[in-house]
Amino acid sequence: MKAIAKRILEQPSFVDNPPVLVDLGASGHLPKQWELIAPYSICVGFDADTREFSVSETEKKEWKKLFLINRLVADRESEEINFYLTKSPYCSSSLRPNNLALQPWAFSSLFEIEKVDKLSSVLLAESLSKVGIEYIDWYKSDTQGTDLRIFDSLPKSTKEKILLAEFEPGIIDAYFGEDKLHQLMAYMEAMPFWISGMDIKGSQRIDSLDLRNLGFLSQRSIGSFLKSAPGWCEIAYINTMESQDLTKREWLLAWLFASIKQEHGFALYAARLGANKFDDEFFDELYAISSRYLSPGYIKYAAGMICKISKRIRRSIAGA
Repeated sequence: MKAIAKRILEQPSFVDNPPVLVDLGASGHLPKQWELIAPYSICVGFDADTREFSVSETEKKEWKKLFLINRLVADRESEEINFYLTKSPYCSSSLRPNNLALQPWAFSSLFEIEKVDKLSSVLLAESLSKVGIEYIDWYKSDTQGTDLRIFDSLPKSTKEKILLAEFEPGIIDAYFGEDKLHQLMAYMEAMPFWISGMDIKGSQRIDSLDLRNLGFLSQRSIGSFLKSAPGWCEIAYINTMESQDLTKREWLLAWLFASIKQEHGFALYAARLGANKFDDEFFDELYAISSRYLSPGYIKYAAGMICKISKRIRRSIAGA
């Protein structure tokens, strides 16, 4: 995949318009799936910070260009907005945690408010414009309750050309006024996307008072003997590619992104339609690659590799 990704991203279509990957709530950890395309891509990572507004263009060899922006992204600009810093930094949000509603859940203590900061907020589109970016190809958002409203604030033309969009909306009541999974799904039904994946995450349903009455070891390992109930969801959407405005560049990226996500059936579709639209034999080659991923031979090869890895692990454990 590395070799074909290099050939795609060295096509003339990407010379002046490299892939743009946007991560809201980056927290210093960018998606591992981006490593394959990083050397040819521009990445913009946002994270709320108590410092003054700053943009750093980081020179990292693994990226064509990397911007890290310290600013709270919201659906409106504001000079001052409350930002709730919680016991776990991964639960901090511009929305106030609903601690009463969280009380029946094992992870409720992570949402305890330790400090309230006053931050200024910016619109996503305007922040991107300031660093010279006018489009998004791969969009990832984990903003603790505001994923939908931020996505909705983008211009319609920008949203409809995003090729892959990932969100992390809530299912239970964790924040006051948060964007829930069902609201996001209803919104996206009217958009040119289909759901590629849903990974339901959660916590254990046990009241915080009952949890405190258990022994220390039981509290620490509650997940070992009490099943999790759904609490939030990691959901991914892929563009249906129905728009007539999509260029050869977008069709090439659609094949690449679908392949990275192991959606080889949709990659096959993108290659076939790309070949028809642009009369380019390169799409025929991509079609052949996707076909091999879907052939019995590839499945047999993959199963064999898994067996080999399993044997090595068992030998390593036995040797220890």
